[in-house]
Amino acid sequence: MIPFLKPDIIYDTCDVTAITKEDLEKLKINAIIFDLDNTIMAPKSGILEPKIESWLSGIRSKYKSVVLTNNKRMAYLENAEKVLKIPVIGYAKKPWTAGVLEALKILNEPNDKIVVIGDRPLTDIWLAQRHGFKSILHRALTADTEPRWKFFLRKLEWTFVQRK
Repeated sequence: MIPFLKPDIIYDTCDVTAITKEDLEKLKINAIIFDLDNTIMAPKSGILEPKIESWLSGIRSKYKSVVLTNNKRMAYLENAEKVLKIPVIGYAKKPWTAGVLEALKILNEPNDKIVVIGDRPLTDIWLAQRHGFKSILHRALTADTEPRWKFFLRKLEWTFVQRK
């Protein structure tokens, strides 16, 4: 299998807060598209960890931000938007274009000034490549506690990633 997904930066950690302001500055971006589940919030939890909340506060003060998720549960998405204090676009059908157009309207930035931060190569990173965004890939927040079958699927998905 030939890797075809090339994130700009890869973090081999489950902790999104490991992403540094220096790395974001190097990318020369003005806006961020976040994945929701397993990137900034544990799946279906609706709870933001204090460490992530503090990190996100610094991000919101410097960068335009939006959350793009394939999740369809409206009550959960509305709660996430309140908790995160960032617009949340659900049922985005990543890596396709459905939610991207709405995100671009909110961010109002050229594609090369936007970074996608996510845990899934075949949705988040592929989305970034298809639309000319920069990308940061990290391990899923719950990777250390997931069932074995999910670990196997994630490992398989990462075989599509080209490491520099």
